[in-house]
Amino acid sequence: MTEPVEGRSGLRARLKNEGLSPLKRYGQHFLVDSAVTDRLVAAIVPSGTAPRVVEIGAGPGTLTGRLLAAGASVMALEIDRGLADQLSRTWSGPKLSIVVGDALKLDWADLASRHLGSGPVTLAGNLPYYITGPLIARLWQAGAPRWERAVLMMQREAADRLLAEPGTPQTGAPSVLIRTVAQPERLFDIAPQAFFPRPRVWSTVVALTARPTPTSLELWPEVVHAGFSQRRKMLRTTLSGLGADAGWWSEALAARGIDARRRAQALSQAEWTQVVALEAARRNGGAPDVV
Repeated sequence: MTEPVEGRSGLRARLKNEGLSPLKRYGQHFLVDSAVTDRLVAAIVPSGTAPRVVEIGAGPGTLTGRLLAAGASVMALEIDRGLADQLSRTWSGPKLSIVVGDALKLDWADLASRHLGSGPVTLAGNLPYYITGPLIARLWQAGAPRWERAVLMMQREAADRLLAEPGTPQTGAPSVLIRTVAQPERLFDIAPQAFFPRPRVWSTVVALTARPTPTSLELWPEVVHAGFSQRRKMLRTTLSGLGADAGWWSEALAARGIDARRRAQALSQAEWTQVVALEAARRNGGAPDVV
């Protein structure tokens, strides 16, 4: 291992001096490896840029400080009041704002506007396993702030599911949905010893580069989750949960060149676009042969 940012024992001592410790209920594992931190900063703040960064789960501020030093303006979100208070004592300046609250409940759009100004932002953070799915889901919600890039650490198994290619047996609703708004990319894996306390699993850093918002964005989660609701069932059966019967879907999908006997995991991203368009047209009174 390379020399840590301040060392495992150093971070433990600093937290103890502040009367703090990692909390299991928040899934807290703090980064202590400087080489990993360097790679993260390079991914979040490319050379010659000064992005506006929303950092999710700033913790004791290891990444926060390095982002500030690299020229970024940072809005640090932290659910732990004690850590947020020590963060404000450790770092200060016009480029840092600290917001205490749950990232799953906060109004990101409002906060980003008030603390970072207008324009797109870069999202960054180390996501606890229990919030990874719900938090990723916010990336395709219309109410989230405008973002152009996200660099996120997550458990490797969660990254594997997110990065699964459409049309393969491993794909699922998360991997299909994220591609409606972003191009995902695996950057690198992180060993457990890079964190304090050490998790029992490896982590993976994933980069998401925003794509133009697709049509019928609000329908995508409903349609895709319906398709994957019973992975062993045919599309004509699973999609009937949206309101039209299997016969309607057989005819509608055939009109778009899609075999209704296929299963959700077999569809390409382009074919999912067709499925969502069919459901949007159906709700607007359209017929399978005219959408």
